[in-house]
Amino acid sequence: MTTLPPEGADGQETGGQPTSNAPGEVPAAPVTPPAPPAAPTTPPTAPPAAPVPPAAPQYQAPQAPQAPQQPGYQAPPQGAPHYQQPPQGGYQAPPPGASYAQQPVADPVSNITLNYWLSVFFNWIPALIFFLIEKDKGNPQAYAYHRDNLNFSLLRVGVVIATYIIALIPYIGWLVAVVLWIGSIVLFVFHIIAAVKAPDAYRRGEKAPFIFNIPLIK
Repeated sequence: MTTLPPEGADGQETGGQPTSNAPGEVPAAPVTPPAPPAAPTTPPTAPPAAPVPPAAPQYQAPQAPQAPQQPGYQAPPQGAPHYQQPPQGGYQAPPPGASYAQQPVADPVSNITLNYWLSVFFNWIPALIFFLIEKDKGNPQAYAYHRDNLNFSLLRVGVVIATYIIALIPYIGWLVAVVLWIGSIVLFVFHIIAAVKAPDAYRRGEKAPFIFNIPLIK
C-alpha cells in the first residue's frame, strides 16, 4: 500500500520551508529575512563654545642695549701698507718745544680811560682807588699809568692848597696866589689832554702822556 504525501506539499512545508531532504542531498540553510535598514545616526551637535577673552598683554622690562661687539683683529695681507693705530684718549705730553697757550688778559684800556677822566673832575680820590685796585694785577704798564695819574692828581691838589695858604700872606701873598691859581687851571687842561691821549698811548706801548709830572709815588 502506497502512502501519498499530503496534498499541496511538494517536499516543502507551508510557508516555503522544506520538510525533508531527499536521500543524498545536503539540507539547505534556512533563509533569514533581510534586516530592516538601520536609521541613519546623526552625531549630537556640541553647543558652541563661549568666546575666550583676549589675554592682557604682559609688561616686559626694557632690555639694555647690548654693546657692539668689537671685531677681532685680523692681520693685514702681505704687502699691504701698515697703518698706525690712532692714539687712545687721555693726557699726552706736548711735543718738545711746544708752548702753552696763555689765557687772554682783559684789556685795561677801559679802566685807564675811566680813571683819567674821573681824576680830571674829582682829582685824587678816583686816582687813588684805581691805583690800589690795579697795582696787584701784574701788568707793569697799566700800573705805571695809574701811578702817574695819581702823582699828577696829587700835584694839582698841592697847587690848590698852596694857593689858599699863600693868599693869607699880606702884601705879596695875593699876587703869588693869583699865579698859583692860573697854574692850577693850566694843570687842569694838561690833565684833560692826558685823558684824551692815554688809550692810544697805552696801545702803542708809550708812557703816560703827561707833559710833566712829579714822581711823588714810585
